[in-house]
Amino acid sequence: MRKVLACAALATLFVPSLAFAKESPSVDEDEQDNEALEDEALGPGSNLRTRAERISFDARLRTLELSGNVRVDSAPFHLRSESITLSRTRYGIEVDGKGSLAFCPCLGTPLRVDFDHAIVAPPGDLILRSPTLRIYGVPVLYLPYFWLRSDERLGLLPPDIAWRGQDGFFIGEGIHVPWKQGGGKSSLDLRGGAYLVRGYALDTRLKTPSSYLHVRYDELKGASSPLLLGQVDPDEQTDADTGLLLEARGATASEELGVAWDADMIRGRRGVVSTTELDAAAKPWDRASFEAAVHGGPFVVSSGIRAVTRRGGNLGDVDAVGPIARARASGAAASGIAYDLTLEGGALRLTNQTPSATSPSAGTLSFARAEIGALAATAMGPLEASLALRGIGDVTADPDRDGTDRAGSARARLGLPLARAYASEGEPNDPWVHVIEPFAEAAVLHAKGDGLLGIAPGRALTGISGTAPLADVGVSTGVGRWGARKALTVDVAGGAAFGSDVVGQAVRPLGRARVAASLSWLGATVDGGYVLGDSPARSGAVTVAHVRFGPSDGPRVLANVAERNGLDPVLARALSDVGTEPSSGFLTSDGTTGGAGLVVPWSHFLTTSVAADADATNAELVAARGAIELRDRCGCLTLRALAAHRIGRSGVDVWVALDFAADR
Repeated sequence: MRKVLACAALATLFVPSLAFAKESPSVDEDEQDNEALEDEALGPGSNLRTRAERISFDARLRTLELSGNVRVDSAPFHLRSESITLSRTRYGIEVDGKGSLAFCPCLGTPLRVDFDHAIVAPPGDLILRSPTLRIYGVPVLYLPYFWLRSDERLGLLPPDIAWRGQDGFFIGEGIHVPWKQGGGKSSLDLRGGAYLVRGYALDTRLKTPSSYLHVRYDELKGASSPLLLGQVDPDEQTDADTGLLLEARGATASEELGVAWDADMIRGRRGVVSTTELDAAAKPWDRASFEAAVHGGPFVVSSGIRAVTRRGGNLGDVDAVGPIARARASGAAASGIAYDLTLEGGALRLTNQTPSATSPSAGTLSFARAEIGALAATAMGPLEASLALRGIGDVTADPDRDGTDRAGSARARLGLPLARAYASEGEPNDPWVHVIEPFAEAAVLHAKGDGLLGIAPGRALTGISGTAPLADVGVSTGVGRWGARKALTVDVAGGAAFGSDVVGQAVRPLGRARVAASLSWLGATVDGGYVLGDSPARSGAVTVAHVRFGPSDGPRVLANVAERNGLDPVLARALSDVGTEPSSGFLTSDGTTGGAGLVVPWSHFLTTSVAADADATNAELVAARGAIELRDRCGCLTLRALAAHRIGRSGVDVWVALDFAADR
């Protein structure tokens, strides 16, 4: 929950009150009596609750006097003091006396505001006189007056203050516009800011219960840099100093009808360069789609519009756009058999081609695509068998050319699991179980294409081609408590990779291993394989790993690595069991990439983290980031200071973020 700043300077408010005599009640009444005093002094339904060691009511002045460990709660605001006086005025509840404001009911919040006088105006306004902002008791900002509002009220947003690396200093402000409709909360955040020289940025975020929209326009003269992955030829660009980010998603549905939309676009060279996040900047394609669907039983039929274009292109350019139709089905075909099927087709207008007199529709590319998958599993006495199938293919055509892309995989496994349970006194219903399973497995992967659209239009930069059949036998051993989801499994196997059109050698020995762990001090998924050929050129290895050392909520080291050395991309996928589609070129080139990070929660209040990603083959730093987090005791508020650097963007970005939990 974000608190919203509405004003920084107000006039002093004072209203004299009438008085009449009445004997004050006794001190230290119980909670029910306290609420009665609150209603008497502040009026019924004040939505304000008080706690103190001593409470008294002045009937003549109609004020409530509190002293000793005073607490005044009016969510989302929480006031603390040693001695204050509360009175009701036409502006709200006046708080006379020095105190502190926290944004959560627990003690020890890292952020608090000291004040001399306050006015509480439920349901979401608080005006402070002489406020001093303190972070862990250290004063950092003073203002004569401060007006705070909850996120359910119209008001100003906290300022944006950041050092944007190569772009320099940036400062901005915004307005928060909330509303309720149909029982749900929606909001519109409008922000604007300026770089110290030569540029500005505008940002809009719209949130509703069923949708999200983020639009950012950024302009800065003379600060552009080359794009990643060569998405767009610089000679084709005219919008080098302007950028537009568009992120939208949402859906509405009734019993049988539904509408969904999704957009992930960064336009202009400036749009990519100004993006701090590496994953967003490195995506090769911008995509947007809008679909209306009818569903019944296992079937979904939809039609809509799809647009695909290269990331970072000119703001108004769209490489391909047109109508599409899709049919999907999924479910269980029989006991132990699950399936999914997708059929789609459409006509994409290629805007970078010009129709001619001899070929009037040369700028239109028609396509059809199909994807099917099935998984069958059964038990034959003590044996367990499974078969997994997946196939993807598309056909593309226009009057001057046509092409196809296809990829498929089949994996069969036969195992003999032997299990033994070890009773645990502390967890009698969740014993430790040790499983040893000898198994035999055979798999084949195939991929080939012309790359006109890729295996999935607008998703991959690089196609893969080849056939990789293999077979192996091995043993799997694992121990775990399945109820607690703690387990460690190790698979080791040896076998053979058979020849294909990529490698002429008929049979090559192979060995592979897989480790999966979900333990308190270790989390890991590691796939590795090695193929031995009759020459170094026909030998190679692949490794794909994600590892966590240390407890998930304690000091921990995080690491990931992807390596392919000497193997063709199809065989590398067969050994490591990653996706057939080479998203963003994953495992399509020889080399090693990886990253590592360290997270240290020094206490419940303080956490630091550092991380970096690198291309080990070229000895190049790809990205680096660090963060310091300050939290209160019950997680209501988190103050973050962050810094980041990535390839393709010089300098270091530094910014501060303040996150509030839901109303406490």
